[in-house]
Amino acid sequence: MLSWRLKLLFFCLFSLKSYSVSCQYSFSLNYFGGRMLSHSKYTKEIESNIYGIQLESLWKLRNETDDFNNKKNQLKLYPQIGISSTWMNMGLTTTGYQLGAGLVMGGVLTDKNTISFSWHLSHGLSYLSEKYDTFQRPINFAIGSTINYFAQLKGAIEYNVTPNLSLNAGLYLTHASNGNWKKPNVGLNAVHYGVGLIYYPNEIHNSDRASMYLHKRKFFTSPFSVGLKMAYREHTLEYPVSFSVFIADFQYRIQKKANHIWDIGFDLFSDPNYKFDKYGNSMGIDESQQLELGIKGGHQFVYGRVGLRTDFGIYVLRPVLSDKPFFYNAIGLDYRISQDWVLRSRLKAHLNVADYMEFGISRLF
Repeated sequence: MLSWRLKLLFFCLFSLKSYSVSCQYSFSLNYFGGRMLSHSKYTKEIESNIYGIQLESLWKLRNETDDFNNKKNQLKLYPQIGISSTWMNMGLTTTGYQLGAGLVMGGVLTDKNTISFSWHLSHGLSYLSEKYDTFQRPINFAIGSTINYFAQLKGAIEYNVTPNLSLNAGLYLTHASNGNWKKPNVGLNAVHYGVGLIYYPNEIHNSDRASMYLHKRKFFTSPFSVGLKMAYREHTLEYPVSFSVFIADFQYRIQKKANHIWDIGFDLFSDPNYKFDKYGNSMGIDESQQLELGIKGGHQFVYGRVGLRTDFGIYVLRPVLSDKPFFYNAIGLDYRISQDWVLRSRLKAHLNVADYMEFGISRLF
């Protein structure tokens, strides 16, 4: 399962190479420092200062409203896509360090003069050098596996020193968890600042030629889709047995711009974890009583074949014995493998508590 996830991630990352031919390319190196947050009583003892470095390669795409005959430096928002890698020292020997790699999506607001404002969201995988161990690391109750889901939200200010070099400073929120693939899974959250340099190796920086790529809107006009996904999660630390969860979904898509898609629909979950309590004792329910039905709304930032998805849903049907909140949230990646088929991954959670990672495929109509 893990090797399949890694292959999917690298497949999506290397598919971005084609953008560099026609878009403004940049490379950045940033140092960051901050603090691990204690969002649960289980992570209070591992709260500490963190520091690290981050490398990013980004491509700025063309804005749909670009007018090459207008030479005025108007304020515009340009989509960006790229890849990043992160090394983080998490402050304690019991938590060790983290290596993360992800797909970056976001945008930059610029008037092509001196100062720009950018935001980025990364989605990928991370390796943690230390994990929970009953005898050696009992206080590291946050993470039960070395391979985890990686997410990062960043906002930054960029100052252009020369046409090929800029300074930047930003704020980051970084998250790691395994989506309950392995217990325990409270998760790690860090808030930190970052400062660094951005290098533009080509001469099209701050020019209208910086964003020559234009999305083909007709590639994303299918209004309906149905999908099937599967998740795999460990039940509890006391009963470490893993179960497969199946998810069917239906969506209606609304798109008026090439880089943005809104959709509404529903998710149907079949979760066998409801059959057992935390110690593995049978709850005496059948398959029909393990179903959850949620009405959802979502949004995608679309860059060529790749889409970064965020969803929010409300349960309208769930087992009586469920102790979950009445709503759920999710973030994931879609990859368009053909005109009608989409590969999908999604981390489903309830606020800061991960439920599981979903992987599957959708058919567009």
